[in-house]
Amino acid sequence: MKALLHFIDTTFDNEDLGKLILRVSFGVMFLLHGIHKIYGGTTFIQGLLEQHGLPAFIAYGVYLGEVVAPILLILGLFTRIGAIIIIGTAVMVIFLMHGGDLFAVDKVGAWAAEGIGVYLFSAIAILLLGPGKYALESKRG
Repeated sequence: MKALLHFIDTTFDNEDLGKLILRVSFGVMFLLHGIHKIYGGTTFIQGLLEQHGLPAFIAYGVYLGEVVAPILLILGLFTRIGAIIIIGTAVMVIFLMHGGDLFAVDKVGAWAAEGIGVYLFSAIAILLLGPGKYALESKRG
């Protein structure tokens, strides 16, 4: 058993590849939300902002958070800045869409804000991990 664990540990010990997979997969999935906004517009978000007493023009920030920032992560360029922008976007989504059910669970026991929560905590992990070696901006020594 010890030999098997050692084999697994040595075979799959590639932090930089893990960072690349996390950055790119996360970035692509978050970018899909932004592409939807490019084609569908921000009317829905504007309405949510107005319901919360905020100006509707803030909705255009979604293009920074859901298009520009994910592209930065995918490329590994200004990765931590991109992650911070996505964290802000996720916090805003939680505020706008889950303020009333932040501590609720659904009928199968999942957190009501689970979808955006996964994005939030993944962006925090990317912020802390950095871009890794396979990036336009590689980890500085």
